[in-house]
Amino acid sequence: MLATLLSATLVALDGRVIRVEVDVAPGLPGFTIVGLGDASIREARERVRGALRNSGFVHPPRRITVNLAPADVPKTGSAADLAIAIGILIGSEQFTPRAGRAALIGEVSLGGEIRTVPGLLPMVAALARRRVGRVIVPADGAAEANLVDGLEIVAVATLGEAVDALRKRRHAGPTRPARVEMAPTAVTNAALAAAPSLAPALVPPDLADVRGQLEARRALEVALAGGHGLLLIGPPGTGKTMLARTIPGLLPPLSEEESLRATIVASVSGEGPISGLIERPPFRAPHHTSSYAAIVGGGPRLVPGEVTRADGGVLFLDELAEFSRDVLESLRQPLEDGRVTIVRAAGSVTLPARFQLVAATNPCPCGYAGMEDRCSCAPGVPERYVGRLSGPLRDRIDVWVTLARMPAGSMVGGADPESSTVVAARIAEARDRQLARPGRRLNARVSGRALRAIAALNAAAAERLAQLADSELLSGRGTERLLRVARTVADLSASAAVEIEHLEEAARWRPPTVRARLALAV
Repeated sequence: MLATLLSATLVALDGRVIRVEVDVAPGLPGFTIVGLGDASIREARERVRGALRNSGFVHPPRRITVNLAPADVPKTGSAADLAIAIGILIGSEQFTPRAGRAALIGEVSLGGEIRTVPGLLPMVAALARRRVGRVIVPADGAAEANLVDGLEIVAVATLGEAVDALRKRRHAGPTRPARVEMAPTAVTNAALAAAPSLAPALVPPDLADVRGQLEARRALEVALAGGHGLLLIGPPGTGKTMLARTIPGLLPPLSEEESLRATIVASVSGEGPISGLIERPPFRAPHHTSSYAAIVGGGPRLVPGEVTRADGGVLFLDELAEFSRDVLESLRQPLEDGRVTIVRAAGSVTLPARFQLVAATNPCPCGYAGMEDRCSCAPGVPERYVGRLSGPLRDRIDVWVTLARMPAGSMVGGADPESSTVVAARIAEARDRQLARPGRRLNARVSGRALRAIAALNAAAAERLAQLADSELLSGRGTERLLRVARTVADLSASAAVEIEHLEEAARWRPPTVRARLALAV
């Protein structure tokens, strides 16, 4: 007997509806799965066989053929396990469904339990777009599935509960609050985030805990206000990492649309459990030993990498110079275009990667370049160390700041510096001014005529910009980046136009020469 059910699979960040066709026919016992499935789908045979037996059902000693259609769409993961198991029960006439058309998503264990799978949210959204009225999902993924409006969600914990749900007549589902409609494929290529339920358990340090380093605090505020790339350089113990760790408490919450898109990426990345829409921007801090695939994304399932998980938020790279050259060079495209394209033999996929880069590095391998009594590096080593950052990558970082060692006396006593709450309010106000302009973009993403229009330079400011560009030997791209930072400085002071003082402050954070950088690190 032939049984046909609906399920779903993932292709990058998008859910795809698939038909699970199960044919239970007389003949020598066998179990074949076709339809371009990966290893996890081929292994479903053993999971389903054990789940049926241990749930009190019979695994029929017949020839079982499972076809996952359409055949030209690659299928990955274990989301179709439940549909395969139910199809075998229907095909072997162990029960007859009465609930009408329903889709099934979930992994089955050998004991018959139904487990949630990564990407449940976009898969349920894909079924909703196909007008499927009822979806059976794992019990621990029900809250995530309920984020999609327009269908009835049935949560089951075991294979037996799934059978009981299909035996019952369909009932109207409970009334749920309206949600933003899940848009098709292209909507996922946008700002992403991290949620309160996914946030680190530790509360980020408050900016008031960072004493001294006034220049670095100001640079961080300007960078976050305009979405500019930031590089912190200095010897160990100067507060680079601690300053960066305050960022989650300084960024404003995401919009509703951004929250929805962020939740999709969190779902696909398996960062559950997800109990609601994500509200806070992500702060990703991968280790410097992370591989190319971990940063950019890829693998057999084309899973998103750190650049995609940080989209709409901040990617913090501590010990920047210790990352491999391939990883550092891979950041150039997403920093410029806000997306990353992964090409594999089976095809290519473009993932969103509009993140803000914040990085920290020592001036040399030992960290004490310029200190003759402490630096243990051979001559030329510090220059080669900071030279690991290629020119094109350095040119994509807007704000450079050098942190010097602070006297011990500055760390105790005196008035408390501004807290994260105070600085976050200024950052939010500056961002609101930028998003209120045509195009609704942060300054870091504005260029060309649009940048010149919002800068509104008078003759004196335009002349000063030309002087700064000539003195720093800036390229056209470098000059634009200087103007973008100046526009953010002006936004923080609520100025309608970029003035000379804004340009001069922005010029302080241009990348210095290697020799000057080492001298300032003392």
